[in-house]
Amino acid sequence: MTPAPGPLAAPALILAADHRARGVMTIEDYGAYLAALAAALPACDGILATRQPLQDLAASGALGPQHRTYLSLNRTGLAGSAFELDDRLVTTVGRAVADGWTGVKHMTRIDLTDPVTAAALELLGRVIDDARTAGVEALVESVSWRQGAMARDTDAIVLAAVIAHDLGAPVLKVPVPAVAPGRDRVAAVARVVASVGVPVLFLGGPRVGQGRQAVLDEVADAMAGGAAGMAVGRVVFEDPEPATMARLVADVVHKV
Repeated sequence: MTPAPGPLAAPALILAADHRARGVMTIEDYGAYLAALAAALPACDGILATRQPLQDLAASGALGPQHRTYLSLNRTGLAGSAFELDDRLVTTVGRAVADGWTGVKHMTRIDLTDPVTAAALELLGRVIDDARTAGVEALVESVSWRQGAMARDTDAIVLAAVIAHDLGAPVLKVPVPAVAPGRDRVAAVARVVASVGVPVLFLGGPRVGQGRQAVLDEVADAMAGGAAGMAVGRVVFEDPEPATMARLVADVVHKV
Protein backbone atom coordinates (compact mmCIF):
# COMPACT_ATOMS: atom_id res chain seq x y z
CA MET A 1 0.00 0.00 0.00
CA THR A 2 1.23 3.51 -0.80
CA PRO A 3 0.58 6.21 1.82
CA ALA A 4 -2.00 8.75 0.69
CA PRO A 5 -0.49 12.20 0.24
CA GLY A 6 -1.34 15.16 2.46
CA PRO A 7 -4.01 15.63 5.10
CA LEU A 8 -7.46 14.10 5.04
CA ALA A 9 -9.51 15.59 2.24
CA ALA A 10 -13.10 16.39 3.15
CA PRO A 11 -15.69 15.11 2.73
CA ALA A 12 -14.68 11.55 3.51
CA LEU A 13 -16.40 8.30 4.38
CA ILE A 14 -14.24 5.99 6.46
CA LEU A 15 -15.36 2.42 7.15
CA ALA A 16 -14.89 1.71 10.87
CA ALA A 17 -14.02 -1.96 11.31
CA ASP A 18 -12.01 -2.43 14.50
CA HIS A 19 -14.82 -3.58 16.80
CA ARG A 20 -14.16 -7.32 16.98
CA ALA A 21 -10.72 -6.99 18.57
CA ARG A 22 -12.33 -5.09 21.46
CA GLY A 23 -14.81 -7.88 22.04
CA VAL A 24 -17.71 -6.30 20.13
CA MET A 25 -18.47 -9.33 18.01
CA THR A 26 -20.47 -7.76 15.12
CA ILE A 27 -20.29 -10.51 12.45
CA GLU A 28 -18.94 -13.72 14.03
CA ASP A 29 -18.10 -15.61 10.83
CA TYR A 30 -14.79 -14.14 9.69
CA GLY A 31 -15.28 -14.91 6.01
CA ALA A 32 -18.68 -13.23 6.04
CA TYR A 33 -17.19 -10.28 7.92
CA LEU A 34 -14.45 -9.77 5.32
CA ALA A 35 -16.97 -10.16 2.51
CA ALA A 36 -19.19 -7.44 4.01
CA LEU A 37 -16.25 -5.08 4.38
CA ALA A 38 -15.07 -5.78 0.83
CA ALA A 39 -18.57 -5.11 -0.50
CA ALA A 40 -18.73 -1.74 1.27
CA LEU A 41 -15.22 -0.53 0.45
CA PRO A 42 -15.77 0.64 -3.16
CA ALA A 43 -18.06 3.38 -1.84
CA CYS A 44 -15.66 4.38 0.96
CA ASP A 45 -12.63 6.67 1.02
CA GLY A 46 -10.82 4.59 3.60
CA ILE A 47 -10.98 2.07 6.42
CA LEU A 48 -9.83 1.81 10.01
CA ALA A 49 -9.24 -1.70 11.30
CA THR A 50 -6.95 -3.92 13.30
CA ARG A 51 -3.98 -5.72 11.80
CA GLN A 52 -5.43 -9.03 10.58
CA PRO A 53 -8.49 -7.65 8.74
CA LEU A 54 -6.36 -4.96 7.08
CA GLN A 55 -3.82 -7.53 5.93
CA ASP A 56 -6.49 -9.89 4.58
CA LEU A 57 -8.39 -7.12 2.79
CA ALA A 58 -5.16 -5.94 1.16
CA ALA A 59 -4.23 -9.47 0.14
CA SER A 60 -7.66 -9.99 -1.44
CA GLY A 61 -7.37 -6.83 -3.53
CA ALA A 62 -10.24 -5.08 -1.73
CA LEU A 63 -8.04 -2.10 -0.85
CA GLY A 64 -7.01 0.22 -3.64
CA PRO A 65 -4.63 3.18 -3.90
CA GLN A 66 -7.59 5.52 -3.35
CA HIS A 67 -8.21 4.16 0.14
CA ARG A 68 -6.79 5.69 3.28
CA THR A 69 -5.86 2.89 5.69
CA TYR A 70 -5.68 3.38 9.45
CA LEU A 71 -4.21 0.69 11.72
CA SER A 72 -6.08 0.62 15.04
CA LEU A 73 -3.48 0.78 17.81
CA ASN A 74 -5.08 0.28 21.22
CA ARG A 75 -7.61 -2.51 21.81
CA THR A 76 -6.90 -3.89 25.31
CA GLY A 77 -9.97 -2.18 26.79
CA LEU A 78 -12.39 -5.00 26.05
CA ALA A 79 -16.04 -4.00 26.00
CA GLY A 80 -17.80 -4.65 29.29
CA SER A 81 -14.63 -5.74 31.11
CA ALA A 82 -13.37 -4.50 34.48
CA PHE A 83 -10.36 -3.08 32.63
CA GLU A 84 -12.26 -1.41 29.78
CA LEU A 85 -10.64 2.00 30.31
CA ASP A 86 -7.13 0.49 30.53
CA ASP A 87 -6.75 0.68 26.76
CA ARG A 88 -3.10 -0.05 25.95
CA LEU A 89 -1.26 -0.44 22.66
CA VAL A 90 -1.51 -3.74 20.84
CA THR A 91 0.63 -2.53 17.94
CA THR A 92 2.66 0.55 17.06
CA VAL A 93 3.03 3.45 14.68
CA GLY A 94 6.20 1.76 13.45
CA ARG A 95 4.24 -1.36 12.48
CA ALA A 96 1.75 0.76 10.55
CA VAL A 97 4.62 2.32 8.61
CA ALA A 98 6.31 -1.04 8.00
CA ASP A 99 3.08 -2.56 6.70
CA GLY A 100 2.44 0.41 4.41
CA TRP A 101 -0.73 1.82 5.98
CA THR A 102 -1.42 5.51 5.53
CA GLY A 103 -2.15 6.25 9.16
CA VAL A 104 -3.10 5.04 12.62
CA LYS A 105 -6.30 5.19 14.63
CA HIS A 106 -6.15 5.69 18.38
CA MET A 107 -9.03 5.72 20.85
CA THR A 108 -8.94 7.80 24.04
CA ARG A 109 -11.75 7.61 26.55
CA ILE A 110 -11.92 10.40 29.12
CA ASP A 111 -13.62 9.51 32.41
CA LEU A 112 -13.34 12.32 34.95
CA THR A 113 -14.00 9.85 37.77
CA ASP A 114 -11.29 7.32 36.84
CA PRO A 115 -7.57 8.06 37.41
CA VAL A 116 -6.59 5.72 34.55
CA THR A 117 -7.57 8.59 32.23
CA ALA A 118 -4.29 10.37 33.04
CA ALA A 119 -2.27 7.48 31.62
CA ALA A 120 -4.59 7.34 28.60
CA LEU A 121 -3.90 10.98 27.81
CA GLU A 122 -0.15 10.44 28.23
CA LEU A 123 -0.35 7.56 25.75
CA LEU A 124 -2.34 9.72 23.33
CA GLY A 125 0.38 12.36 23.40
CA ARG A 126 3.04 9.76 22.62
CA VAL A 127 1.05 8.32 19.72
CA ILE A 128 0.48 11.76 18.22
CA ASP A 129 4.20 12.53 18.46
CA ASP A 130 5.20 9.15 17.00
CA ALA A 131 2.79 9.54 14.08
CA ARG A 132 4.04 13.04 13.31
CA THR A 133 7.65 11.85 13.39
CA ALA A 134 6.82 8.90 11.13
CA GLY A 135 4.90 11.06 8.67
CA VAL A 136 1.60 9.19 8.96
CA GLU A 137 -1.81 10.52 9.91
CA ALA A 138 -3.24 9.98 13.40
CA LEU A 139 -7.01 9.63 13.48
CA VAL A 140 -7.98 10.12 17.13
CA GLU A 141 -11.29 8.91 18.51
CA SER A 142 -11.68 11.03 21.63
CA VAL A 143 -14.80 10.40 23.69
CA SER A 144 -16.10 11.21 27.13
CA TRP A 145 -16.91 8.13 29.20
CA ARG A 146 -19.52 8.20 31.93
CA GLN A 147 -20.83 5.31 34.04
CA GLY A 148 -19.43 2.71 31.71
CA ALA A 149 -20.69 4.16 28.43
CA MET A 150 -19.90 6.77 25.83
CA ALA A 151 -21.37 10.15 26.77
CA ARG A 152 -23.25 11.63 23.82
CA ASP A 153 -24.39 14.98 25.18
CA THR A 154 -22.89 17.96 23.39
CA ASP A 155 -20.94 19.30 26.38
CA ALA A 156 -19.19 15.96 26.86
CA ILE A 157 -18.36 15.64 23.16
CA VAL A 158 -16.91 19.15 23.05
CA LEU A 159 -14.80 18.45 26.16
CA ALA A 160 -13.22 15.32 24.71
CA ALA A 161 -12.69 16.92 21.30
CA VAL A 162 -10.99 20.00 22.74
CA ILE A 163 -8.63 17.97 24.93
CA ALA A 164 -7.45 15.73 22.09
CA HIS A 165 -7.25 18.64 19.65
CA ASP A 166 -5.14 20.77 21.96
CA LEU A 167 -2.77 17.84 22.51
CA GLY A 168 -2.18 17.83 18.74
CA ALA A 169 -4.65 15.38 17.19
CA PRO A 170 -4.72 16.17 13.43
CA VAL A 171 -8.06 14.43 12.75
CA LEU A 172 -10.83 13.69 15.24
CA LYS A 173 -13.56 11.04 15.39
CA VAL A 174 -16.40 11.85 17.80
CA PRO A 175 -20.05 10.86 18.35
CA VAL A 176 -22.98 12.67 16.79
CA PRO A 177 -24.63 14.62 19.65
CA ALA A 178 -27.73 12.93 21.03
CA VAL A 179 -30.17 15.78 20.45
CA ALA A 180 -33.33 16.12 18.41
CA PRO A 181 -32.83 15.49 14.68
CA GLY A 182 -32.85 18.43 12.31
CA ARG A 183 -32.01 21.97 13.33
CA ASP A 184 -30.94 21.12 16.92
CA ARG A 185 -28.63 18.32 15.81
CA VAL A 186 -27.10 20.45 13.05
CA ALA A 187 -26.41 23.21 15.58
CA ALA A 188 -24.87 20.77 18.06
CA VAL A 189 -22.56 19.34 15.39
CA ALA A 190 -21.58 22.87 14.36
CA ARG A 191 -20.67 23.65 17.97
CA VAL A 192 -18.38 20.60 18.15
CA VAL A 193 -16.73 21.47 14.82
CA ALA A 194 -16.19 25.11 15.89
CA SER A 195 -14.48 24.03 19.13
CA VAL A 196 -11.44 22.69 17.23
CA GLY A 197 -9.36 23.59 14.20
CA VAL A 198 -8.97 20.22 12.51
CA PRO A 199 -11.26 17.94 10.46
CA VAL A 200 -13.91 16.17 12.55
CA LEU A 201 -15.39 12.84 11.49
CA PHE A 202 -18.56 11.74 13.23
CA LEU A 203 -18.98 8.13 14.18
CA GLY A 204 -21.92 5.84 13.68
CA GLY A 205 -23.10 3.29 16.18
CA PRO A 206 -24.86 -0.06 16.59
CA ARG A 207 -27.26 -1.04 13.82
CA VAL A 208 -29.86 -2.27 16.32
CA GLY A 209 -33.01 -0.16 16.23
CA GLN A 210 -31.83 2.05 13.38
CA GLY A 211 -33.43 1.85 9.97
CA ARG A 212 -31.59 3.09 6.93
CA GLN A 213 -33.43 6.39 6.78
CA ALA A 214 -32.64 7.27 10.41
CA VAL A 215 -28.95 6.67 9.70
CA LEU A 216 -29.03 8.75 6.53
CA ASP A 217 -30.83 11.58 8.32
CA GLU A 218 -28.15 11.56 11.01
CA VAL A 219 -25.41 11.67 8.37
CA ALA A 220 -27.16 14.55 6.60
CA ASP A 221 -27.40 16.54 9.85
CA ALA A 222 -23.73 15.93 10.62
CA MET A 223 -22.64 17.09 7.18
CA ALA A 224 -24.91 20.15 7.38
CA GLY A 225 -23.24 21.03 10.70
CA GLY A 226 -19.78 21.07 9.14
CA ALA A 227 -18.52 17.51 9.58
CA ALA A 228 -15.49 16.58 7.51
CA GLY A 229 -17.14 13.24 6.95
CA MET A 230 -18.31 10.09 8.69
CA ALA A 231 -16.58 7.07 10.21
CA VAL A 232 -19.26 4.39 10.25
CA GLY A 233 -19.13 0.64 10.55
CA ARG A 234 -21.90 -1.53 11.94
CA VAL A 235 -24.72 0.40 10.30
CA VAL A 236 -23.02 -0.37 6.98
CA PHE A 237 -21.38 -3.81 7.19
CA GLU A 238 -24.19 -5.35 9.25
CA ASP A 239 -26.78 -4.16 6.73
CA PRO A 240 -28.25 -6.99 4.61
CA GLU A 241 -26.75 -5.22 1.59
CA PRO A 242 -23.48 -3.56 2.72
CA ALA A 243 -22.62 -2.29 -0.75
CA THR A 244 -25.98 -0.56 -1.11
CA MET A 245 -25.89 0.97 2.37
CA ALA A 246 -22.32 2.19 1.91
CA ARG A 247 -23.30 3.86 -1.36
CA LEU A 248 -26.32 5.52 0.27
CA VAL A 249 -24.16 6.94 3.06
CA ALA A 250 -21.45 7.97 0.61
CA ASP A 251 -23.99 9.84 -1.53
CA VAL A 252 -25.05 11.91 1.49
CA VAL A 253 -21.46 12.53 2.61
CA HIS A 254 -20.40 13.59 -0.87
CA LYS A 255 -23.72 15.35 -1.57
CA VAL A 256 -24.33 13.40 -4.76
